[in-house]
Amino acid sequence: MGVLFLTRGVGPRFFLFLLFLLTLGTEASVAAPMRFELGFEGQGYRPVVHPQVFPIVSAGLEFASPVLKKNPKSKTAAVAAPASEFEYAGDVKLRMSAAQPKAFALTSKNLYWGQKDGKRENQIRFSFGRRLMGWTKVDSIWNLGQFEQLDQWDRLRPSMQGLTGIFASMRSGYFDFKMFASALFIPEIGPNVVIEDNRVVPVHPQGINSAPESMPLLNGTVPLRYQLEIPSITKILFRPSFAFSAETKPELPYGAKFSYGYLPLNYFPIGFDAEYYLANNEVPVVLQPLLFHHHLFNGELRYRLENGLEFGFAGLIDQPVGDPIPSNLTATPLTLSSTWMPWIEFKNMSSSVTLSQIWVQGGLDADVGRVASSQGSLFSSHLFYRMATQIALKHRFLPGNVHDPAISFKYIHEYSIRGDWFSGDASYRFTPDLGIYIGGDVLSSYLDVSPDRGAEFLADVRSLGRIRLGVNYAF
Repeated sequence: MGVLFLTRGVGPRFFLFLLFLLTLGTEASVAAPMRFELGFEGQGYRPVVHPQVFPIVSAGLEFASPVLKKNPKSKTAAVAAPASEFEYAGDVKLRMSAAQPKAFALTSKNLYWGQKDGKRENQIRFSFGRRLMGWTKVDSIWNLGQFEQLDQWDRLRPSMQGLTGIFASMRSGYFDFKMFASALFIPEIGPNVVIEDNRVVPVHPQGINSAPESMPLLNGTVPLRYQLEIPSITKILFRPSFAFSAETKPELPYGAKFSYGYLPLNYFPIGFDAEYYLANNEVPVVLQPLLFHHHLFNGELRYRLENGLEFGFAGLIDQPVGDPIPSNLTATPLTLSSTWMPWIEFKNMSSSVTLSQIWVQGGLDADVGRVASSQGSLFSSHLFYRMATQIALKHRFLPGNVHDPAISFKYIHEYSIRGDWFSGDASYRFTPDLGIYIGGDVLSSYLDVSPDRGAEFLADVRSLGRIRLGVNYAF
């Protein structure tokens, strides 16, 4: 409700003004490291019928605890900073559309306080809040959002968000351990879709929906009237979660990692109930989000050469658990899925190149319910890929230079639906505080769905090729 309030009336302007006041007179120094960014971006899409421009205003605030820095006039003296065994870090980002006020997102990757990650071994350190830890390589390369939530407000530029709860970490002679526990759940963020006048309305261009407005019935067409039944906020937010990870030290050339999580599903599968009313000659459709947990088992092996080249293989098992789907609802049952991913990665001071392959098996069963279809699912699944290859490149032309020109490129080919995704970005800084960026996406898909179901992501967004141009200023 608080986020909704910020998007009405003078709410957004007041919020931006408040963040601006917080930064006035705040010097980004060792005593008070704080950074406030204001950005403007225009996205030009090419939907099926008419081109569409989607302007975005963003505001972000980042802060962190003081750190000791060397005094440039002395080889030994350091800038004074409070001696403390504790640290804090946080970021908050608000994005809104100037064209559609209902398209907004308020996100945070990190917002925590805790003990410093010291170098002493066998010492348990605790932190509290929201923290991005990185539990699996599969999520970091493919942005699947299995362990940690996704910020998918921009589905073509998703980013991982931290979990919220209590964290514990410990270093031993050869292993790093971390643990997470919480009773609070915050779901992933997607493009805004609302229901107005009993119609499903996407207010974000990427809020793809295939909800029809009518259906053929009795030698004619009958209108569909949609209604959303959301579970109580306590059932959504207060759900237990736990995760554990053991990993060999990252400085070792060889490595292994095991992670386990018992977590709420970061997204909401949808069930619906529909029944024809002869008196009104219409079909009310009640949409109901379903709540699930899942067990996650992740294993990884890697080997890194001295020249920065790394080879690895990862496997992820996802076992959904939850109450049976109510008999009055039509929905897609979730089943055990397995994800397998080999990767090759090269990194140095100015460049990184990653090549990876992914296979996903299982995950979905045939639809159940009164209006279930044997021809396929009525809703797109949350399985992004079935079998796909990805190559990603990042390069900084002048590392350490004030202008810091950089480019990034990504190409994904999805074999099961014969889909392609070309993505590119470039950035340049006029000053350390002022920079511009330009990017774009080209998407295509031959099939709508994989023969074994799932992998509709590229098919859903294939009409949303776009160019994006933006500017950011940091106070």
